[in-house]
Amino acid sequence: MRAGAVGSRAARAAAVVVLLAAVALAAGSARPSAAPKPLRYPSKCLNDAAMHRGRPIFSQLRRLHVRVWSSGISWAKIARRRPKRPRLPSDPAYRWPANLGRLLDQARKDGIEPVLYVNGFPSWSNGDRDSSWAPQDPQDYADFMAAAVRRYPQVRRWIVFSEPSNYVNFRPQGDDGKRAPRLYARMLDASYAAMHAARRNVVVIGGNVHPAGFNDETTTAPDTFLENMVLPNGRRPRLDMFGINPYTERSLNMGLPHLPHRVDFDDLDWLVRQLDRDYPGKRLRLFVDEFGWNTEHSAGGWLYVVSRQKQAASLPLAFRLAAKLGRIDTMCWFELYDSAPEKRGNQWWNWTSGLRTFPGVRKPSWAAFARVPSGPSQLQR
Repeated sequence: MRAGAVGSRAARAAAVVVLLAAVALAAGSARPSAAPKPLRYPSKCLNDAAMHRGRPIFSQLRRLHVRVWSSGISWAKIARRRPKRPRLPSDPAYRWPANLGRLLDQARKDGIEPVLYVNGFPSWSNGDRDSSWAPQDPQDYADFMAAAVRRYPQVRRWIVFSEPSNYVNFRPQGDDGKRAPRLYARMLDASYAAMHAARRNVVVIGGNVHPAGFNDETTTAPDTFLENMVLPNGRRPRLDMFGINPYTERSLNMGLPHLPHRVDFDDLDWLVRQLDRDYPGKRLRLFVDEFGWNTEHSAGGWLYVVSRQKQAASLPLAFRLAAKLGRIDTMCWFELYDSAPEKRGNQWWNWTSGLRTFPGVRKPSWAAFARVPSGPSQLQR
C-alpha cells in the first residue's frame, strides 16, 4: 500500500471523528433545557374584619381562593378587670367576643386558616393609662395570650401585637428608637413561653413592624426596631416567624437599595439577611400581615394613593416577587372592602386599599387577586 493512501485514509478517519463529534454536540444543544422550577407562592391571605354590614366575608374569600384570613382582638376590651387566674379562659373577668368562636369555625369550614393578633392594654395593667400604653409587667400580656390560645383552638398562628413600632398602638416610643423594641422584646419572649406551654404546636409571630419611622416619641423605624429588639440579657426574644406590614411608595423592585429608617416591600430581601444574622440557623420565614395601596383617596397615616388600574396591575407583581424571594410564608392583602368613609376636616381617614369599595363595587384588583395562585394550605387541627 502506498504511503499516500495510508495518509489519505487517516485523514478521512480523522474527518469522520470530527464530524461525529460535531453531530453529537449539535444533538446535545438541541435537547430541551430542563424546565425552570415553578415558583412557590406564599399562602394567599386577606386581612379584614370578619363581618361587612352584618354578613360574614368568608364565602367571598373562598371565591377568591384565599388560604388565610387575618384579623385581631383587643385584650383591653376582653379583660376590663384583672383576672384572678389569667391563663384560664374561663376566669369570670374575661368577656370574650360573643360570636368570634362561631366565625372561626366558619372560616375553617370554608377551608380558610384564621390568624389573630392581640392589641390593646387594659388600664389595670399599665397604671390606669389608655390602651396604647404597654403593661408594667409583660407577663400580664403573656398570661392573656395563653388564655386566648386555650380559648380558641381553631387558631394555631398568633401575632404578638400589630405594629408595636407606632405610638397609636404601642407606647412609649422614643429614646432614639430603643424604648419600644426593648419593652416589646420582653413581652414577646414571655408570650412565647406561655403560649407554647398552653399549646405545643402554636406558631408565635413576632415583630410585626410598620414600614417606616422617625425614632422619636411617635414611631420607631423598623430597621432600628429590629436592631434593638433584645432582652435585658442581650439575647433575642423567641419567636417562630417574623411579621411585617411592608407598605411601599416605591416601584416594586427588590434590586433597589435599602434606605435608612424603613423596611418596605423592596427591602424584604434585606430583612431576611438581617434575620439570618440575628437568628443564625433558624431561617425565619416572613408573615406579611398587611399590604396594599389606597385607591380612592389618601388616608390618615398614609398619604400615598394610586389609581384603581395601577393597584390591579401592581398586585400580581407583588405576589410574584414574594414567590421569587422564597422566604415569605404568608402574604395578606389589606381589606376586602374599603373602610367606611371617615373625614376629619379636609383629611380623609378611612383606608381604601380594598378589592371592593365600601358599598360593594368590585375594583379591577378583585379579579387580579382572584388569579393570584393560592399557595399552600396551612389549615391544621
